Amino acid sequence: MNYKHQLLAILCMVATVSNGIAQDSKQEVLKVVNTFFRTMENKDATAFNDLFLENAYAYSIRQQGDSTLVRNSILKASTTTNSLKERLRDEEITIHIHNNVAAVWAAYDFWINDKHSHCGYEIFTLIKTNNAWKIASLTYSVEQDACNE
Repeated sequence: MNYKHQLLAILCMVATVSNGIAQDSKQEVLKVVNTFFRTMENKDATAFNDLFLENAYAYSIRQQGDSTLVRNSILKASTTTNSLKERLRDEEITIHIHNNVAAVWAAYDFWINDKHSHCGYEIFTLIKTNNAWKIASLTYSVEQDACNE
């Protein structure tokens, strides 16, 4: 095998390994997001709160007529007795990772007591500390008229 072929083989191998590592990181990040939904649904406050950096914030954006209402709060487990369920729409998930920073952008649907409440788009930002991904913030839109159930 000549030098050019060896170099090409090495480059292909490096690209394959790098792609595999990137896919593994994306799966790790998505696992944290899915754990967020599962712990919310199961009302596991301890596991839910362990997903976040200290003082992680949630921002919700809702249109009210010509105005945009923005609310923010520290992310923590809900104390509601209602049954809550949230799911991402698989076909609309985008994950970006650079070193220890990740972002997940996705369409979602939300149910309260098994009744569809709303949908929208949300962005999770995550930071990797001590080899674990933690949610730093969550920003989401609340839309009732744009849902395709």
